[in-house]
Amino acid sequence: MRAALDVNNLREGLTQFVHGADDRFVFYYDETNNIRKLYLTETGLNVSKHDNFVIGGIVLREGHEIGDITSLRDELRIQKSATEIKLKHVAAGSFEEILASPKMGIVLTWLLNQGIYIHYSNINILYWSILDIVESIVADDAFEGYRPYHREMKHELYRIVVCDTAQFLSLLKSYRYPDIDRTQTRDFLGEVEDFLDQNSPEATNVPALLLKDLIRKAQSLTELMFLVDEEEGVLIDNFHAFFLHPIYLFKNSVHIFDKETIVEKILSNTRLVDGERVVSYRFSDSKTEVGIQLSDVIIGFLGKYFVFIEENSMPELLKAKENLNATQMKNLELLRVLIDESDEVSDAFFHSIVPMDSGWKSNTFLHGLPPANHW
Repeated sequence: MRAALDVNNLREGLTQFVHGADDRFVFYYDETNNIRKLYLTETGLNVSKHDNFVIGGIVLREGHEIGDITSLRDELRIQKSATEIKLKHVAAGSFEEILASPKMGIVLTWLLNQGIYIHYSNINILYWSILDIVESIVADDAFEGYRPYHREMKHELYRIVVCDTAQFLSLLKSYRYPDIDRTQTRDFLGEVEDFLDQNSPEATNVPALLLKDLIRKAQSLTELMFLVDEEEGVLIDNFHAFFLHPIYLFKNSVHIFDKETIVEKILSNTRLVDGERVVSYRFSDSKTEVGIQLSDVIIGFLGKYFVFIEENSMPELLKAKENLNATQMKNLELLRVLIDESDEVSDAFFHSIVPMDSGWKSNTFLHGLPPANHW
């Protein structure tokens, strides 16, 4: 018999910060950059690229139908023999190449005209893999004074790690991360401190100084509570938590995912309930679900966008935006409008676990906000 899990326990404390989470919607999903598992090896990671994992797609208010997409298929000139719409039918290549596609503009315009919204979860998987170093320390009551700055310190840790990712991954591997022996807590944090000093020796911004102070003082701990009794070397066992997140957050909605065998099997062991009511979600074949097909296009596009944001500095992004052609600028504006209109319905449609500067860069490149002041 499947165990019952009340979603209200999972969403406790989350909905007070967002609007629209209790409304009724129909969500469709696809994902991109799903490597399924991330683990440490003798030479680094099991994958050569660790682009952001992105899951999401389109969302409609309850009772709002997608309608006939024949006109969209015709405008995109998709052959009748093609059983479904995919990103490859719209555009291919880098983010900037996809942005230059008139067909991408057709899709974005069609979604806006149909009153269809979008949603996503965007996960920097390297950042996600190392943030428990900080979280394990600030979770201890002795370090509660640092908790208000945990995001800034995690950002700084990531910023310094990418200065020499290979060296840091080797350090993690030598301590069986994320299964750090309690007797090695002090030694592990001591080496992390040395790494920070080596790769950011003259850090003067407040978060970097706080991070170094935290790591130094935490060497008195007997364990790192989120980094013990775990499977050695496994940074991410699967991505089911990011499938689960919108289900419990939008508990009154219907959730329709593309087929994903591993996650489907994991979730099948649990009944998600809201009191006595079963929360509605299912996995379906994209060939029979137009909503999943449209989600493939949107999430494939957004996956390229988030990689573009991660891989470029603020000055590089500003220069790239200056060089966009008319079609690219028009499509960027359509994307901005689509996100802004979706955000007005519910800011909970968007969920990111990324370094802070990724959000700053996106706000400047896509939304035209002034570049954030770095510390």
